[in-house]
Amino acid sequence: MLTLFRTRLFRLRFACSRHANAIKIVARLRWPLTLRILSRPKLALAASLFLGTLNPFLLSARGQNAEPSPTSSEPPLPAGEISRPSREVQVETNANPVNENFRRFRYNLGVTVREVYDDNINISSFQRISDFYTVIEPGIHLGFGDSAGGFNYLTFDCIASAYFFAEQTQRNTVEHLIRLAAQHDFGRLVLGLSQDVSILGGTSISSLSNTTGVQANTDVGSASRVNIYNTTLNGTYDLTGKLFLSGQASYAISDYETLISSQVASGNLYINYVYSPKLVIGLGATGGLNSTEGSTSDETFEQMNVRANYIVSGKISLTISGGIEFRQFGGGGDSVSPVYEIAGSYRPFENSIITIAGSRRTVSSASLAGQDYTDTTISLTFSQRLFSRVNLGLGVGYTNSEYLSATTGASTARSDDYFYIEPSIDVDITRYWSIGFYYLHRQDSSTLALFSFYDNQLGVRSSLTF
Repeated sequence: MLTLFRTRLFRLRFACSRHANAIKIVARLRWPLTLRILSRPKLALAASLFLGTLNPFLLSARGQNAEPSPTSSEPPLPAGEISRPSREVQVETNANPVNENFRRFRYNLGVTVREVYDDNINISSFQRISDFYTVIEPGIHLGFGDSAGGFNYLTFDCIASAYFFAEQTQRNTVEHLIRLAAQHDFGRLVLGLSQDVSILGGTSISSLSNTTGVQANTDVGSASRVNIYNTTLNGTYDLTGKLFLSGQASYAISDYETLISSQVASGNLYINYVYSPKLVIGLGATGGLNSTEGSTSDETFEQMNVRANYIVSGKISLTISGGIEFRQFGGGGDSVSPVYEIAGSYRPFENSIITIAGSRRTVSSASLAGQDYTDTTISLTFSQRLFSRVNLGLGVGYTNSEYLSATTGASTARSDDYFYIEPSIDVDITRYWSIGFYYLHRQDSSTLALFSFYDNQLGVRSSLTF
């Protein structure tokens, strides 16, 4: 996936992070801290901006809708997740410089409580059931890092979501998201390793990074338990003052309790050129193997991609990757499809930010045997902070899913169009306590009526962070 440059020293705010999706790729970065680059080699700067840092993804958006990862295993889009950080970095908090070495060990605790009315907890057109439910979401972040040593670090993150339904008590469940990540700088070589575990209890969300469920699992279309495991090894290596290599190897498992489980092993390698401090371009290839349960044969795929990171101005940044994927189905046949990912941000004013994200990729279906589907997504989020305490947010998104046969005799003419919109408002009562309100409308129009639905949620949330 494409990643952006993010500071690792942050204030953890579960379900109410101010700028969880609003990252600005410039020399001055806030999330909500400010990172000032005092001095750095041109290559280190460009690689940092281009590849991003390994960072926890447990922060939920306050007034924004972070795009969750799909519940199905899928090949990663062509980008690394490792940085070449500067050796000389200063962190600012509340305009006061703080040396990160004074906080080599960091911890954050938080809990969010949500009260929600949902008029379609089954996200179904045939079994529409409404209910009230309470969600309690505690979380913890532990981190040990050394900026003077080149951002060597070890982090652990865990968030749990406990759902308690007022009437449909059989739907009560507890979900978990766990992440362990490490990075070490050997000089010219930087290596990173991460392990992600998602234990989802069928609340129709695909990630706990936004627990309101803006990106519903439309492939399944109903509550289904799934465990997701993703192991990633990535790195960069400096060749010259203008060239560096980056690569990634990953193994992902989607283990459904009653549906079709799948596994994906993949790897990529890129050569990147620092054209200027504002522009880095890369060319590379990705390959992998996709296997599913049942009689369906394994699939292989290859990608050729070009990518670029461009800082247009102090207010605008853009990261884009695009290419062609060639996929071979073990049961017969093949396909050729474009793949891309784009992420951009625009900050017209100090307290306003607009972000855009989009992607296209092929995923194995968990609901239809012998089927894949190509997801094309686009999302837009807006965040505005008023009077130093009020945060307004708006998120909209659209996904088109086109299904294709992965084996002979398994053709299903299915196409889905999914849309969501989520306005929100959150108010900081104190430094540690905030209260917010949100409304979520989501709907899916499918050529198979079984998977069509519309859903409305009204939620009130309160968060404590320490």
